Amino acid sequence: MSNDLSPNVFNLQVVAHLLKPRGWKPPVRRQFFLDCNEISELCDSAERIFTSEPIVLQIKAPVKIFGDLHGQFGDLMRLFDEYGAPSTAGDISYIDYLFLGDYVDRGQHSLETIILLLALKIAYPHNIHLIRGNHEATYINALFGFRTECIERMGEQDGIWAWHRINRLFNWLPLAALMEKKVICMHGGIGHSINHVEQIENLQRPITMETGAIVLMDLLWYDPTENDSVEGLRPNARGPGLVTFGLIVRAHECVMDGFERFAQGHLITLFSATNYCGTTNNTGAILVLGRDLVVVPKLIHPLPPTFHSPETSLERHIEDTWMQEINANRPATPTRGRPQVANDQGSLAWI
Repeated sequence: MSNDLSPNVFNLQVVAHLLKPRGWKPPVRRQFFLDCNEISELCDSAERIFTSEPIVLQIKAPVKIFGDLHGQFGDLMRLFDEYGAPSTAGDISYIDYLFLGDYVDRGQHSLETIILLLALKIAYPHNIHLIRGNHEATYINALFGFRTECIERMGEQDGIWAWHRINRLFNWLPLAALMEKKVICMHGGIGHSINHVEQIENLQRPITMETGAIVLMDLLWYDPTENDSVEGLRPNARGPGLVTFGLIVRAHECVMDGFERFAQGHLITLFSATNYCGTTNNTGAILVLGRDLVVVPKLIHPLPPTFHSPETSLERHIEDTWMQEINANRPATPTRGRPQVANDQGSLAWI
């Protein structure tokens, strides 16, 4: 793409190149279509917007909520195709979009996923909302595919540079979103460190995983208990503050139906990538939160194996080997409710 365009025209060209809900196909050439200078330009523009936003976003309904995408750009396009796309020809004029993090790693097209979301954020800064997931961190996405993809698709020097620049941007992402003061969203959950929204609001960005300490770990990593009979943090159990909200929506865990309710319906886990890591055969979902705050899940199902299988062409098989190796060496955490194999739960394979 030409660097001679104005920033706004360039950004719109990026959106036009990537936002193809109907009939998107993986690029025949794996080389990414932007160079590191163009990625830097996008990151600079998006970062200026993120720095002007609060760390806890205030969003009005209606809103569409997306869970983990993990570089599965084809699933993102399918969701846009089935349930509306963020464009003037789509539904961006009357409904907001909220993404709950984990944009990169595990899948084949992390670059397309994060670059399109950043370009959409620049195009519609008041209607597209991105918060941070645990994979939006250098020490995680160095291990789970994003760094490798950047090098494979941009060359080592440019790829490493772009990877570092995007990760610096991640340190500015908001950490939670509050809708109508009744629904709160984050990537992971809440833990013993969080009693009040102000504890999140008091965090200073840019914030790394190391400097964020326990509050950041709670927001990006925590999971609910396996069933409602387990005592622990429950809605309204800790007095005024975060846990008294009527509904918590979070992502972070693969659930077989794409969404799952916990805590007598007060908590919803949302996962938008289908057939996670090519092994789980799970459905993906988004949530549509209406003006009346009624939640409606919308689902997409895994594509048939013939469309997913890297063996469909020798070229595709060769290109996909690096991601297969990463997922084989660091298998995904089992989906909720499935028996967990004997494994070292302290290892990075359980991230």
